[in-house]
Parts: sequence; structure tokens; C-alpha cells
Amino acid sequence: MTLNTKFLKIKKGFSNQNFMATLGAKIKESDPGKCTIILPFHSKLTQQHGLFHGGTIAAIADNAAGFAAYSLMMENYQPLTIEFKINFLSTANGEKLISEADILKAGRSIFHARSDVFCISKTRKTLVASALVTVKATKAISEI
Repeated sequence: MTLNTKFLKIKKGFSNQNFMATLGAKIKESDPGKCTIILPFHSKLTQQHGLFHGGTIAAIADNAAGFAAYSLMMENYQPLTIEFKINFLSTANGEKLISEADILKAGRSIFHARSDVFCISKTRKTLVASALVTVKATKAISEI
């Protein structure tokens, strides 16, 4: 499978995630073992202080890791997160979030990933969270 075909597979899989569309997240790029997701600020994604909500940050960290793993999976397999740990390192107050995920170790069916989430403001890029994600390659299923 060519890199272009793989990226189309990733984009198609991402477009099937209604939750990401609801958040307004977009897939920026995906190379083998890597994935970047961008999420513009919207007041509906904040907590009571007007900062990006931790659940929003965690969601794009998880998805970036899952799609980084998906980029390395055999045909007819899809990612399923089986373990997830996130450390929040700074408040997320800015114009957008960017989650950059890398596969740390790829096995036949288990993938270990790191997903860092940055908040972008006019003047800086701040690391706001770092997640370790374990993803399992599961047989593709028909939609329920």
C-alpha cells in the first residue's frame, strides 16, 4: 500500500468518527507511525474558566495515537484503545490544540504510543498534556 493510499485510509477512518466532527477536529497529517490532529478553539469545548476542557484534550490525544497505530496495521484491522494515561502539564488557553502522536513500539496486534498535546496561541506553542496510549489491532467489523 502506498503512502498516499494509507493516508486516504486514515482520512476515511477519521471521517467516520462523528465525535471528532462534533468537536471540530481535523486530521492534519499521518505518516507511518505518526498522526497529527488539529482542533480550533470553540467556547463549547471549554470548562468553567474558559480553558479547553481536559476531556477535549484527552479525546484528541487518544485519537491521534489510535490513528498513528492504524497507519501501521494490516488490512482489515482497526484500532481500539485498551489503555490510556494522560498527564496534564499546563492550562490550555489558546487558539487551537494540536495533538502529535508517535508509535513507540509496534507489535503484531498491540501498539504503544505517545501523544503530546500542544496549545497554540499567537506567541507560543505550549505542551499542555502528554499521554501514553496502548492500542489493539482488532478485526474490522461491520457498522452496528
